[in-house]
Amino acid sequence: MEFLLIILSIYSLITTLFLFNLAKSKKINLKEVVFDFTNQLTNENNDFPIKALSFISKEFPEIDSGIFLVKEGNKFNEVSSFGQKIEYNDKLFFYKDYFVKDFTIDNTLGVRLILHSKSKISKSKTEKLEIISSLISSSELIKNLIKKHGKFQIDLMLSMIKILEYYDRYTQGHSLRVAELSQKIAKKLNLSSQEISDAYWTGLVHDIGKIAIPNSILNKEGSLTMEEYEIIKKHPIYGFEFLSTSETLKNIATYVYHHHEKWDGTGYPGRLKGEMIPIISRIISVADSWDAMTSKRAYRDALTYEFALQEIINNSNKQFDPKVVSAFLDVLKEENLDIA
Repeated sequence: MEFLLIILSIYSLITTLFLFNLAKSKKINLKEVVFDFTNQLTNENNDFPIKALSFISKEFPEIDSGIFLVKEGNKFNEVSSFGQKIEYNDKLFFYKDYFVKDFTIDNTLGVRLILHSKSKISKSKTEKLEIISSLISSSELIKNLIKKHGKFQIDLMLSMIKILEYYDRYTQGHSLRVAELSQKIAKKLNLSSQEISDAYWTGLVHDIGKIAIPNSILNKEGSLTMEEYEIIKKHPIYGFEFLSTSETLKNIATYVYHHHEKWDGTGYPGRLKGEMIPIISRIISVADSWDAMTSKRAYRDALTYEFALQEIINNSNKQFDPKVVSAFLDVLKEENLDIA
C-alpha cells in the first residue's frame, strides 16, 4: 500500500503541473479531464478511460474513430470505443493516420489506445493526446493496483479470522456474524458509507488479538480465575498492536482497541465513557455481546433469545450506548427476531 501511495502522490504532482501548463490553452481545455482523473484516483471502479475517450471524440474533430483496450494475459478486450470499428493489430503502429499508444503494466496486464485521424493532427494537439493517453494508462495502472491491494488485504484478514477460529473452536462464525450485524446497525444509525464499511471490518477482526491468548484460557470449560480474566482482557490491546502496523488499518485498530469499553466508563482498556468511545466501537460492543450470549461457549450453552435480548435492554445506558441499542432493536424487528 505504501507503494500505491507513492504512485498516487507522484501522479497528483504530475497532474498539478499539467493543470498549470494547460491553463494557457484556449482551443482545447483539458482541465476537466485532469480533474476527473485526480478525483477518481482512489476509486477501483473508476471509468476515467471511458470519459477520456468521449472527450477525445468531441474535442478532436480530426479523429473519427477510437478504441481503448485492456490486455489480460494474451488477449485484448475492448473497454470503450467511438466511430467506425477499428481492426486492431500491431501493423497500426506504422500507419501515419493512426495514433497508437501501448502501455504495459506488468506481465499480465497492459492497455492500448488507438485513434484514427482523417486528417493530419497538429503538433500541439498531438501533445495533448499524449497527455490524455498517459492519464488513461495511469488510471488503469492505479485501478489495478487498488484492486490487487484490496483483494490482498481482504484475503489476509479472512485468513487471520480462519486461524483464530481454528485456535478458538467456540468463535467459529462469530466474527462474521458480528461484522454483518454491526454493518446493519451502522446503516440504521445513518452513518457514512465509510463508517458502515469500518463497522463491518472491525466486526470481522475485533477478536483477532485472542490469537495471543493461551489456548488453555480461551477454551477453558468453567469459570476463569481473576488472573485468567485479566489475561483475556488484553486481547483488544493485542488486536490494536497487530492491526496498527498497517497505515490503512489504523482506524480499524482504534475501534478494536475500544470495543470492550462501557457507556458508563467501567469498561476496558481505556475506561472511556459515553461518546468518548468511538461510535464503531459502541456498535461492536452491542453486536458482540448479542452474538456471544446467543452462541455456545466453552463455559456455557447458548442463552435464549428472550434472555439475551432482555440483557441488552437492561444494560442500555450502562454498558451500551442507548442510541445503538435502539438501532439494534430496529434491526431485530426488521428480521422478525424481536421476541420480547
